[in-house]
Amino acid sequence: MKIKLKRLFRTQITATKLREFPPGVYDVPGDMPIEIAERALTFGKAKMVVERVAPKVVEKKAPENKAVEVTANKATVAKPAVRRRSTRSKPDA
Repeated sequence: MKIKLKRLFRTQITATKLREFPPGVYDVPGDMPIEIAERALTFGKAKMVVERVAPKVVEKKAPENKAVEVTANKATVAKPAVRRRSTRSKPDA
């Protein structure tokens, strides 16, 4: 797990010890103890770093030509002529 500190983070470890973490990316629990990382996250001084993985490239396959039954030709059916009115207004004559 990794966290990114936005600002300087100071935390009190014991009654007399104070520890500072400068801004940057820290590996938890390697660079920073888990307890301190949780404090930084609850106080809003840090964010979780999400490691992005590149998606796998999948080769696309061309569709196969499938034999489909041809439907009846509808062009032979005659349609009645439709007379449409003009949307323009006629001038007064």
